[in-house]
Amino acid sequence: MILVVDHRDCTLRHENGCVRVEQAGEKPRRAPIAQLELVVVYGNPLAETALWRALASAGVPTVMLPARGQSPERNGPAVLAGGIATQLPLRRLQHSRAADPAAALHLARWCLRHKLQGYDLPLIALAAHHGAAPAVCAAFRQRRDQALTALAAATDLDTALGVEGQIAHAWFGLLAQVINPAWNFTGRNRRPPRDPVNALLSLGYTLVGTEIHQGVMALGLDPSLGFLHQPVPGRESMVLDLTEIFRCGVDHFVLGWLPPAGPRQTDWYYRDTEGCRLSKAARPGFFEAWSLVRGRWPYPLGDAAQPEWPHGTLREQIHGWIERLRAEMKAIDLGPTAAASE
Repeated sequence: MILVVDHRDCTLRHENGCVRVEQAGEKPRRAPIAQLELVVVYGNPLAETALWRALASAGVPTVMLPARGQSPERNGPAVLAGGIATQLPLRRLQHSRAADPAAALHLARWCLRHKLQGYDLPLIALAAHHGAAPAVCAAFRQRRDQALTALAAATDLDTALGVEGQIAHAWFGLLAQVINPAWNFTGRNRRPPRDPVNALLSLGYTLVGTEIHQGVMALGLDPSLGFLHQPVPGRESMVLDLTEIFRCGVDHFVLGWLPPAGPRQTDWYYRDTEGCRLSKAARPGFFEAWSLVRGRWPYPLGDAAQPEWPHGTLREQIHGWIERLRAEMKAIDLGPTAAASE
């Protein structure tokens, strides 16, 4: 269950294992913490410190999104989650792989390979909901397959990132070509997003990243140390690494949720400093749809390609991919000397 707090003047309290939402003139709402999987907060409600402690202890991630009138550059999304699990063997393995250039490159290519393979999923939505011609989709798949070959041959991270960047640019170019021009989508932009499609993509990536952050913390990985994204102070590189694999699911959802005929003006508002954002009136419909898809998140390659990986919840898939990453880290052969030291 997702709890969305979207009122200016409200107070959040912890009461008998529940989140109590109080707003002047309305009956208080209560949401049992044991049933919550994600809390989304817009704006600046007053909240008891005990509530954040209770949510963190229960493993419920919270994402705080900037309110209307706040610049996303200065007031970007913030994530609250529980403390990192005690998994010293896994963290030592992660750090040893990151310290070895060959192993780190292998794992960076592993993330990118699964991201590129995942494009098959949103291509289905692009054709089904927006009329992308089979030949157009086939041409993109061919280009993607060529990129996978080039990625496998990449001998350094910059080359691997260059291959991925070219396909990402081609993907958003394809969306701009196919999606109704009424959406005013001409390519990927952010901070702030300047059109409804980019606004939805950014919101979806933020929500997925929040849950990946929780999964990384719960299963004991070091969130600050990635293989694809290099360590930067204040950046959770491992969370970003895993988020790349889930971008195709967000794209698939957004393309399915967008009305092909174009946007309703009442669903969006625009500000020079804030960019384009989903209106308060449209948010309930978005989060209702998001709640449904996160309860049956599609596997990136689709059921036909990977029948042994059925659809599961978003949290189950996050945990599954972390386990796959763990297995990949363990499987790397660094030679007898390195293996003996682990």
